[in-house]
Amino acid sequence: MRHAILPSMCAVAVAASCSPTLAQQAAPAAAASPAYLNTERGLRVKTLEGREISPSLMKGMRPEEQITKRTPGVPTRPSVLLQHEGGTSAPGLEWFAARPLKMMPYLDSSYVFGNTCAEPNAWIREDMISTGAQKLKTALSRYGITYSAQFGFNYTGLTGGGLNGKTDFPSYNGSLLTNITIFRNHSTGSGLYLASEFDFGNGFDFNEGSKGPKTTLGSLQNPTSSFQGPAPHLSNLSLAWVGAGGKLLLMAGQLDTTNYMDHNAYANSHNNNLTNSVFGNNPVLPLTDNSLGFHFAWQPTTSFYVMGATAANNMAQNHNPFRNLNSDNWTNVLEFGYVAEDFCSMGPGVYRLQPFFTTSNGENGGGVAVNFQQQLGRSSHLGWFFRGGWASDDAATLTGVRCAATTGLVLLSPFRGKGASNDGYLGLGFLWQQGAKKNGPYVNRNEYGIELTYVAQVTPTMTLQPDIQLVKNPVNGRRGQTAVVFQIQNVWSW
Repeated sequence: MRHAILPSMCAVAVAASCSPTLAQQAAPAAAASPAYLNTERGLRVKTLEGREISPSLMKGMRPEEQITKRTPGVPTRPSVLLQHEGGTSAPGLEWFAARPLKMMPYLDSSYVFGNTCAEPNAWIREDMISTGAQKLKTALSRYGITYSAQFGFNYTGLTGGGLNGKTDFPSYNGSLLTNITIFRNHSTGSGLYLASEFDFGNGFDFNEGSKGPKTTLGSLQNPTSSFQGPAPHLSNLSLAWVGAGGKLLLMAGQLDTTNYMDHNAYANSHNNNLTNSVFGNNPVLPLTDNSLGFHFAWQPTTSFYVMGATAANNMAQNHNPFRNLNSDNWTNVLEFGYVAEDFCSMGPGVYRLQPFFTTSNGENGGGVAVNFQQQLGRSSHLGWFFRGGWASDDAATLTGVRCAATTGLVLLSPFRGKGASNDGYLGLGFLWQQGAKKNGPYVNRNEYGIELTYVAQVTPTMTLQPDIQLVKNPVNGRRGQTAVVFQIQNVWSW
């Protein structure tokens, strides 16, 4: 990526990553004058200065302790990787190491959380919750415990639905994803860690498991994908080994493969992104959660990676994961990614191909999906995303979606000239999908949707997100039905 302005410390760090000799020379200089880094959702690195730095961040950690927050789907920049490349190179193991395991850039962004949660340039620069959250995050990271925690309140109101008469949906939801480094090899950076995910939430006057905007609309799409309920549950508990110079990751256990595959820089999760479920993950792709299985990731060069997952697809929440385990209900997904530093002179992009093969109740099926992200200009904050896919009739019964396409434009830090945070986000997305034939018949064959959303950083760890959507022709709704969905989401990210 090319930068119009790159602070001197980051410039030295980037150059050092290309030259071992320069890296040795740059290390003392970087240590002599440490600074806080900011990554603007992973797309560019900036040294924070003056009022850009939240007092909550300064009170919560020293700059030399910082492990910068990653953005899944965006290769981690060399200057960020150098934050934890120093230290001893003597052989031996460090138990519960403070430094992350060494990984190639794309793998690092997908599996490392960092220890930074206090964002810069919020409307309110400091508050007790943000300061306390940053202090706790820093303290735990010294013992190899890093995490991504989010808790939020959501109100969804809709018109034009009415299949069950309910139009208002207030809810609370939360998730905690944790990595615990068990040991790290001093000299190679390889090691073993434990990954987990715990989710909880429910509606204030409805059950998220049986009702919601999707049920009222009769749609395939869920306008409110932040729903995590109705009961607290463990979605992921697995062991992962990283080795081969950071090029290879192997994971086994109870997996939520959405944590690791089908990432996208511009449309990736239900919090501080487009909120409709089809923008967080490809609705055709049969990614599993709460399922026993295996996952691997291999990145031999900075421009190419491959990931894969093989797991059961009939596991139930809060039940013994070995229950009903058999080869008649199994899913296999691959993801091949091309990582471009400057694609067609437009800036960085990632282009992914995702074939899959499934067995459901003994019936075999398959399909293919794609996932693209592209910055629109070398120094631009505007980006484009596209996901699309097709599944055979038997494979489509798992997701309920036979074919789909989603695309949109996203402007990161839309008011950056006025000191807006890097978590600022303005997004416009479009979707189309068809239901699985075996799950029909349907009232409408083609379902459409549009979403416009904006994320504002209110405090260093809290955002407000107004959101409006149009849902057209929900497959199980009324013929010619058009619904308007309004949401406001308040998310705390620690």
